[in-house]
Amino acid sequence: MAPSTDADLMAAFAAVVRANTSLVSELSARAGIHENALRALVLVSDTGYSTPTEVAGYLGLTSGAVTNMIDRMSAAGLVERAPNPSDRRGSLLRLLPDGEAVVDDYRARYGAMLRTVDGSHGGELHQVLNDLATGLYDQAAHAMGDRG
Repeated sequence: MAPSTDADLMAAFAAVVRANTSLVSELSARAGIHENALRALVLVSDTGYSTPTEVAGYLGLTSGAVTNMIDRMSAAGLVERAPNPSDRRGSLLRLLPDGEAVVDDYRARYGAMLRTVDGSHGGELHQVLNDLATGLYDQAAHAMGDRG
């Protein structure tokens, strides 16, 4: 097998990004929420709780946009706002059972797909994904340095 060219690698990576976008779009539509709301639910699940400011930073949204999104998710019974013991003016977001169900579906679908791909590639996918994430973070740091 011939070595991959930069164009081959970029095309494969672009296909992964598009496929992920498609899956996130379908899962969020299935849950009746916007893609950013799905990403927020996964973040809150990963951390156990998050502040609206953390969600805004993670998603790259304004505080007003996140407030509106949280209002909709709260009205849909996906998250609740709880007082933040560290900041009496702020709140913490926690998943409610319906929000946990959305995240559980997300994790089950990604988990099944990743296990299948990992199995067909000799169990090396974990290392490849870690190396890819490290490379992306390194490039982000370099790009940030190039701006300054």
